[in-house]
Amino acid sequence: MNTPSAPMRCLLDKNLVRYILTGLHYGRLRPLTPLETGALSLWRAAEEHGVTLFVSLYTFNVLQRLQPYSLAQVVLNTMPALSPTRYHPRWARRIRESTGLSREDAAMIALASFGSNEAGDILSVHWLATSDQPLLNGYRVTLPRLERRFRAMTAQLPAPFCDAALPCLMTPDELLARWQI
Repeated sequence: MNTPSAPMRCLLDKNLVRYILTGLHYGRLRPLTPLETGALSLWRAAEEHGVTLFVSLYTFNVLQRLQPYSLAQVVLNTMPALSPTRYHPRWARRIRESTGLSREDAAMIALASFGSNEAGDILSVHWLATSDQPLLNGYRVTLPRLERRFRAMTAQLPAPFCDAALPCLMTPDELLARWQI
């Protein structure tokens, strides 16, 4: 499922998608906020560097309801949905137990680890992009514990789930700096 030559993948949280949409909508009407600028810059840089951006299935479904709006369609056309796979709920529960993060935040991290595209030919993403500081801090502080639990869990799983990976959580600015290398 994951091959060395496979394109890099990044899951965007719902807030970054919202910043992209508002930035596209209001970009000619008012100055963009730093969060909107960062989200749009991340999208452009991902395209330039061949990084596939994904949205959660939940965000994808919300965007589909907004489909009459052309901006929602632009995002739908360029960002496929990442859907939970078999071990997503178990990993989300263990993340909550280990970190104290909210159910929604744990589900996003678990999706980045145990998510797949519609074709089912990928598992996991390399990055989870977010500007949510409590999520970033909670993840980073507990990462050593999460890594141990993740290794213990995946060691017992059948293929391809034994090859799942923990994402690197980063802000758009951190990802932009990383991709400029």
